[in-house]
Amino acid sequence: MGSKTRKDQKMKIFYRDLNRGYEPDGFCLSLWDMTMPDWIPKNLRADMVDALRGYDEDMALEIADNLIDCWTGLGLHVTGIDHVDELLGRLYMRILSYAHRNGIKLVYDE
Repeated sequence: MGSKTRKDQKMKIFYRDLNRGYEPDGFCLSLWDMTMPDWIPKNLRADMVDALRGYDEDMALEIADNLIDCWTGLGLHVTGIDHVDELLGRLYMRILSYAHRNGIKLVYDE
């Protein structure tokens, strides 16, 4: 392929909706149903559910458990897997920011 052809060539964007093919883990969703506090807004809930799509059940459970530890005030976890830690970091920040803005104190009760 010559440089002239490459210069004139335009990149295409292909969209393939995979949402139906990759459902969030059902066990994790039921765990969240039992533990998620009412103060977490619907848009954040929806984003957390979407965040579980495409992960196997072990990693989905790791993510779900780590978010539960965040909103219960137990602590924040990192996995050592960059893209998972980036996902967790964004969700931690949203949970903690929302709690702070709304006067919700996250204190773990043993």
